[in-house]
Order: sequence, then C-alpha cells, then structure tokens
Amino acid sequence: MGVAEVLTIVFIVLKLTEVITWSWWIVLLPSLISFSIYVLLLLGKVAIVIATIVTVKKRKK
Repeated sequence: MGVAEVLTIVFIVLKLTEVITWSWWIVLLPSLISFSIYVLLLLGKVAIVIATIVTVKKRKK
C-alpha cells in the first residue's frame, strides 16, 4: 500500500465517523491523483512503444 491508499482509507474512516465534514470529492482525492499519475505513466509508455515501432519500420525501408 502506498501513501495515497493509506491517506484515502484514513480519510474515509474519518468521514464515516463524522470527524471531518469534507465532501467525498476531497476524501477520495489522494486516490484520484494516484490513479491519474498511473494513467499518465501508462500513456507515456504506450507513446514510447509506438514511437519505437515507427522508428524501426522507417529504418527497414
């Protein structure tokens, strides 16, 4: 478990026990940020693979 997951669990527990009155958007924000970073990294890796494939095809010609 990473920091974002732990923070999310802590925030959810605090929200359900009514210790904090934040909106659910803020409570789930650490997970949303973490997920967004993972998606951006995945897209970057896909872009690198596509660029590599295009470069190899151009060299073969």
